[in-house]
Formats: sequence, structure tokens, C-alpha cells
Amino acid sequence: MHDHPANREVTVLITEIVDLDRYPLYRDQSLAGLAGDCAEAFAADGVVALPGFVRPEGVARMAEECDAAAPDGHHSEVTNTVYLGLPHEGVDPEDPRARTVRSSLRAVAADCIPQTHALRQLYEWAPLREFLRHVLGVNELHAYADPLGALNIADMTVEDELGWHFDQTDFVTSLSIRTAGVGGHFEVAAGLRTATDENLTAVRSVLDGATDGVVQLRFDPGTLLIFAGRWSMHRVTPIEAGPSRLVGLLAFDTKPGTDSSELLKLVRYGRTAARDVPWVAATGGE
Repeated sequence: MHDHPANREVTVLITEIVDLDRYPLYRDQSLAGLAGDCAEAFAADGVVALPGFVRPEGVARMAEECDAAAPDGHHSEVTNTVYLGLPHEGVDPEDPRARTVRSSLRAVAADCIPQTHALRQLYEWAPLREFLRHVLGVNELHAYADPLGALNIADMTVEDELGWHFDQTDFVTSLSIRTAGVGGHFEVAAGLRTATDENLTAVRSVLDGATDGVVQLRFDPGTLLIFAGRWSMHRVTPIEAGPSRLVGLLAFDTKPGTDSSELLKLVRYGRTAARDVPWVAATGGE
């Protein structure tokens, strides 16, 4: 590898951000062992949590940069079913397919997160993507091609929440940057449905407030979380007191060129077109 000045700058920055002693993503033999253990856990449980992945000083820098970027974000409030769609007509009103939940947050789009920000440096760091590829057990893993959705900051303040839902993607990679003063807990009903069984009775039970099988995942600042939310229903409880809850959302896909729908962009970011900034061209690139 050529020692280009840009490479030196990124390498030094990543060394300051990621705890490479604890998570040796640079060393092939150590990486193989770590990725193998994580792959087994992900296959069995659908979740891998790596506490302290980002060092405290890296977390502090990210929090400061996220707060600075927050005013450029878009706050949205939506109601939908746990399947992220509109309520079904002609079914029992208590059926999960007919019930709605509330979600509200401020999303800072990728084009509002500059190249110099630590979160973007982490997202574009090739060893992280290679590590995730091993954990997920896929042949290819690409940066998301959506210039708005490839990298997001989820900024949740008092009264914001994410209602119970299943994801429409196979996995989500997120980084805890700051927890709320009160509330904002990540709760999961693991393996609630399968590809062949929607398990509507259990879904309804959780919506009715049942806590059997519901766990609260610890998501301390600096924790990297790899989560399969397609089969596990999950939510973020309402924020009751500040500071705001900050989470970095790092989007990847097994297929190149994957983009978000225009409707999703409009709802989440309040627009469909990216700003004309230098780093957008790199988003989604290899």
C-alpha cells in the first residue's frame, strides 16, 4: 500500500477512534478469530454488540460533530404498522396488520456529514466493511448508493421515539454516540417471526404490553451494533429527558447500486436530491 498523505491522515484518525487493541481489524489472524466468533453469534442470535469499539475520545469528537450537524437534519413524525406500511383494511382492528405505531426523530442525511467528520471516516474505512462482510457471511458488501441514506445521524430529543417495528433489510449497522438522559432504550423481541410464520399472536401480545421475551439491549456510547431486524421486532422507547440520543447509522448492501425510494427520502429527509458537496460523489463508492 502506497503511503499517500491522505492514507496517513485517515490511518492516524482511525487509530485514534477505533480501539484496535480490543478489535484488531488490521491484523489478519486476529481479525479472522474475531470475525468468526461474531459470525457465529450473529447467525445464532441475529445480533452482535461490540462495546467500546470506538474509544471514548472518538465518541466525544463524534458527539460534538453530530451536534454541529443536527440543525441540517430533518425532523419527521410518522405513523405506520409494525411492518412499516399502511394499515390493512378488512381485518380485526386489534390485528397487528391494522394497528399503527408512532415514530419521530431528526435524521441528518449523508450529504450533511462532511468528509472530516469522524463518523464518515469510520464509515468509509475499508477494514470495517471487510469485517462486516465476514460477520454477515456474504461474498460482497458495498456502501449504500443513496447519497442521502448511506450514512445518517439519528438525533432523538424529548418525546421522540421509534415504535415497534420489523426492518425491511437483512441487517443494520449502528453506532451509539450518546444516550438520552432518561428513556431512549433499545428493546427487542428477538425472533418473533420467521419467513414462514408471521406469529401474529405474539406480535399482538408485545403491542399490548407483554414483556415476556422482550429484552433491553445495552447500547452504551462507543458500541457498534450489527442487528438483523427483519425477524426481530424492536423499538426505541420515548425520550423523556435530554441530552439527545445520538446514533450513527451505517448503510451497506450485498448488491452494488442499491438506492432508497423517492418516497422514503422525502419522508425521512424532507427532500429527494442531495446537496452539491464534494463528499457526495464518494458516497456509495468503492
